[in-house]
Amino acid sequence: MNHQSKSIVILLVLFFSINTTVFGQYNIDSLKAIIKNPKIHDTTRLFNIALLIDNLYENHEVVPHNAMMGKIAQKNLQNKNLSVDLHKKYTMYLAAYYNNISVQMEDNGNPKALNYLDKSISLYRSVNANDEVYSSVVSKGLLLSRRKRYKEAITCYFDALRYFEKDKDQNADGISYVYSNLGVLYGDQDQWREAIKYLKIAANTIDQKKGKKTVEDELQKFTMYYNIGSAYVTLNDYKNGEDYLKKALVLSRKHNQNSFSSYALGKLGIVDMYYKRHEAAEKKFIESSAIAESGRSRGFSLVNLGDLYFTKKKYAKSKTFLEEGLVVAKEIKNDNLKEQAYELLYKINKINGNYKESVKMLELYNSIKDSSKVVETKNELKQQQLKYDYQKKELNYKLATEKKNAAKNNLLIILSSLVVLLLIGAYFLYRNYKQKQTISAFEKKDLKQKLLLTQMNPHFIFNSIDNIQSLIYNKQDKEAVSYLTKFSKLTRQILENSSENYISLEEELMMIDNYLNIQQLLYNNKFEFTLKVAEDINTETILVPPMLTQPFIENAIKHGLKNTTEKGKIAIQFQMKDSQLGFQIIDNGIGFGSAEKDSSKKSLAMKITKERLSSLAKNNNFEVQVENILDDNKNSIGAKVYFDIPYIYEN
Repeated sequence: MNHQSKSIVILLVLFFSINTTVFGQYNIDSLKAIIKNPKIHDTTRLFNIALLIDNLYENHEVVPHNAMMGKIAQKNLQNKNLSVDLHKKYTMYLAAYYNNISVQMEDNGNPKALNYLDKSISLYRSVNANDEVYSSVVSKGLLLSRRKRYKEAITCYFDALRYFEKDKDQNADGISYVYSNLGVLYGDQDQWREAIKYLKIAANTIDQKKGKKTVEDELQKFTMYYNIGSAYVTLNDYKNGEDYLKKALVLSRKHNQNSFSSYALGKLGIVDMYYKRHEAAEKKFIESSAIAESGRSRGFSLVNLGDLYFTKKKYAKSKTFLEEGLVVAKEIKNDNLKEQAYELLYKINKINGNYKESVKMLELYNSIKDSSKVVETKNELKQQQLKYDYQKKELNYKLATEKKNAAKNNLLIILSSLVVLLLIGAYFLYRNYKQKQTISAFEKKDLKQKLLLTQMNPHFIFNSIDNIQSLIYNKQDKEAVSYLTKFSKLTRQILENSSENYISLEEELMMIDNYLNIQQLLYNNKFEFTLKVAEDINTETILVPPMLTQPFIENAIKHGLKNTTEKGKIAIQFQMKDSQLGFQIIDNGIGFGSAEKDSSKKSLAMKITKERLSSLAKNNNFEVQVENILDDNKNSIGAKVYFDIPYIYEN
């Protein structure tokens, strides 16, 4: 079930920003009749269109009315003789038009959604409509978060929160909206406990609002309940997850919101699968797909239907739904759904003995998880295809020639045909054997990396626990609490990242900094450190294997600074040279002696790390460069370690 847990966990909901302070339930037919009246003023028409949009829950009905609003607003803004008041009104309706387009585009996976939201914000700012500006700024933060531009997203959230908190009673909606989206941000970074905390604050803010709850309030609470339930499911807390998802489904059905119901049903189907309630899961996925209004929701239901039938060993049926879901996932550019579909299609084709298609699916699956791992297989497949095409043409030529001479030598034709058939059979047997080897190599390499990573520094955890115990025995309570807090944070970082093949350099730097702070506490601040990254390195887009550098840092602290009388110094630097990401650590310790340079006496962690580096670099001769730093008298005054880190650039 792990491959399901992250798909569509966080649901995006943006405000339809316009000057409506109360969202009531209006008679839709009456609003439509008013809009069609040719005698009413355009401002009245726009006001009623906005009310209608707020009371329409189906996207296919919203789109034409939103287009009408934009057309009317743009037409009137071309009039240069407008009063200041009318100019502001038409500008705000045009801004609302762009805001609504942004919602629709984001729901369909269109990357241009952010551009339309920026247009909306700019228009609101031009007429000093600050409430609408900051509601849209929070929406922008969510879109940025989805694009992994977390720093910009956080800036948006807290800019808006500062504005909303100037009048908490009046801006309860805005405050709730900020906390809801902070929950989304933490969810995007797989920090599910933090996500749940902020989402619950958001829901509680709505509950504490004065007056009767509006339709908009309840739809906002739907998204919070849905996201909380999804987060619990990701944490494998299916009981709490099911409770919140059912609350969300009740709210969506109460207001006939099919698009929202589709999301909740799909996620409840995942819960049913966990409890092996397969018939209930099937029913929910089918209903979710039928009422889905967005590609994301429909794709999610189709792919998980494929997963359900795979679990029930109905492979033909599973393949049909997976392929249909994959088409949708490609249209909306959803990597989570594509990854899930490719993995299951790979397994189905392997079970059915269709090894060529199995290799293709495995190649596509790995291209999403780690693009560097599929180049070798891709080249191998191309070579095999070229070889197959050449032999096929050669065979056809031979058969045609032999047919012309059939009358002269029938026996030779029969013998030649048998030889050709044997060659073809041998070739196909050889090809199937090679394809099985390719699949096995992929699986073994991925497993080897994970096994190596799980061996990293178990003694560090035991040593840390011993140190905490010693501080408690010595009644150094303050130091013990500080050490435990930092150790807990580092342990959480290691656990979160140990299952990943690659993490961002920024996350690796955070772990290094926390580790060094813990070591300073352990060694009573007997050393100081610096951690520098070259200015030309974007730490958010550079992805590196986790915990490669920690054994070398530990070695510098424990052995490099051993027996030194002066205060220890450790300088760590990351730099980019000739497209290679270099790691360097320098200490002012005793340097390397002959014993330390003997590779047979290096620590287990150092050996494991070198093996990981060799495997990742695909170079068995990969070397870590070590050297002593000498003074003018050739005496050792420190040591330096340098090596290149294999990395992936995420655009």
